[in-house]
Amino acid sequence: MRIAIFTDAYHPRVSGLVSSIDEFAHGLEARGHTVLIICPSYPAKRMTGTHDDARVLRVPSGSAVVDPEDRLALPWREAEALRRVEAFKPDVVHIQTEFSIGNLGRRYCRAHGLPVISTCHTHYEMYIGNYVPFMPEWSLRLIVRAGMRKIYNRDDYVIVPSLRIAAVLASYGVKHDFSVIPTGVDDELFRSRAEEAKALRAELTAKYPQLAKGPLLVYVGRLGWEKNLRLLLESFAIVHREFPDACLLMVGDGPARKGLRRLAHELKVGHRMVTTGYVDRDRLPAYYSIADLFAFPSATETQGLVTIEAMLCGTPVVGVDEMGSAEVMAGERGGLLASNDKADFADKVLRMLRDPALRAQKAHDAAEWGKTWTVKASCDKMAALYERALKKG
Repeated sequence: MRIAIFTDAYHPRVSGLVSSIDEFAHGLEARGHTVLIICPSYPAKRMTGTHDDARVLRVPSGSAVVDPEDRLALPWREAEALRRVEAFKPDVVHIQTEFSIGNLGRRYCRAHGLPVISTCHTHYEMYIGNYVPFMPEWSLRLIVRAGMRKIYNRDDYVIVPSLRIAAVLASYGVKHDFSVIPTGVDDELFRSRAEEAKALRAELTAKYPQLAKGPLLVYVGRLGWEKNLRLLLESFAIVHREFPDACLLMVGDGPARKGLRRLAHELKVGHRMVTTGYVDRDRLPAYYSIADLFAFPSATETQGLVTIEAMLCGTPVVGVDEMGSAEVMAGERGGLLASNDKADFADKVLRMLRDPALRAQKAHDAAEWGKTWTVKASCDKMAALYERALKKG
């Protein structure tokens, strides 16, 4: 099959959505399919280190007002992109987002008689207040619900990464038999890397001496307030009282980075927190492997790929018992789940740090349970859905 994927976010943007597209694209290509990814352009200075191959088609784009990291396609340049999509002659079109390029894909499908296949990746209702702070949150929620209902009720096939996001869409009035296809994680890349972890710890300690000893909590992901990072820092401040040599290593970047530094200093844990900025994906397994615990506070993940990545690396997880994290961990498989409360989250971290035997058991469980979320299984389901859609037309 020739598969066109339309998305409003791609490299150099770092997110679970981008990781999902990459995992499926690689897996589908390994099965002999051909993939074209239609995505926005980014400023040249942001593209440093990003090298597109033949499967990437950039649509000229400008900055999205609500978030400088995101982009919107320039409408007067869309026709050029569509001509290149037509030259590709896709058998299947898969739409990953709801904005300018996602809607471009929807229009292409309807103009060419192709079924509209989409994936809902994001629980926007929980995020929107961070990006449009000048409007009442209740009104933003109503707008999001109405918009999602309108978009997805018109699509022919709607894929969700978890049962919980299917329930959210159903609560909005989206009437579909949802296909639940989690994003698989590459278990050849994400596995325990003891030797690499040892070298990485030495490398980081040379730069940040506070990492030389003591328990190490690692967070991987976007540094945005919507990831519930205030709860993580406030919980870490509680943990620090009992384990003063503990450190929090935050791997990633985002608009909240400076604010997190200020909050850490206000909580008197700034000297025990390190932020790395973005890290190449190939190096992430070593970062997971150096952690005593993977601390992931987000309560809004549609799936939580980083939780699976950490588990495959044999790193036990403390997460929040909501949305994707709860579904992935399925009753505390591979770690402990806390309520969305700083004291309870800190309590779960402390339980793990106080009890090495419990931590070792959860690490073993994490590595085993993570194997149920591999890219192979997910790609098999995705390819089967494409075949079914092709037959039905």
